Amino acid sequence: MKKIVDHYPVAVLGLLLLAAVGLGAYQYYPVYQQRKAFRALLSEEESRLEEVQECSEQLPILYRQIRDLRPAAEQYRRLFPDEQGYSRLWQQMTEMLARAQLSDQSVRPGEVTCEDGLCSIPLEIRCTGSFDRIFELLRSFEQFDRLIRFEEISLRNDENVSGRLLLQAKARAFYQMTPSGKKNE
Repeated sequence: MKKIVDHYPVAVLGLLLLAAVGLGAYQYYPVYQQRKAFRALLSEEESRLEEVQECSEQLPILYRQIRDLRPAAEQYRRLFPDEQGYSRLWQQMTEMLARAQLSDQSVRPGEVTCEDGLCSIPLEIRCTGSFDRIFELLRSFEQFDRLIRFEEISLRNDENVSGRLLLQAKARAFYQMTPSGKKNE
């Protein structure tokens, strides 16, 4: 019995030490997990910060590109309006034909077609006048508010050989489709 009693204080001390280590590990383990998670989060945030810094270095270049592209965007909006604007288009074309002092004027629209957000109105233009006046009309189309692309132009002498020419042209006037995907009518 003496042997157990002699070792009793050491055993108790060992159990207390083991309990202290167990209690310490029990208390330390959640802190260790939190610290591990915090380090991972810190590492992730540092990589995001590097990304943000790289992107922020690109900002002056992007602002300069935006500034440089504004005139082109304005011209695009002018050449490709957001609406068909039939009445304004016909009014402007009538004024151009009248200014060029051409006779037998006719502008007929065709069926609107749309592709990739861009719509076009086919036009058949017909008029009669001198070469100078017809050339003046074609030059005025260059200065037109919106893009009109000529696909076919035919000039013929009139039957009386009076020096007057007959212009027959096929062209397209363009506009942008609305964001909802509907043709602006």
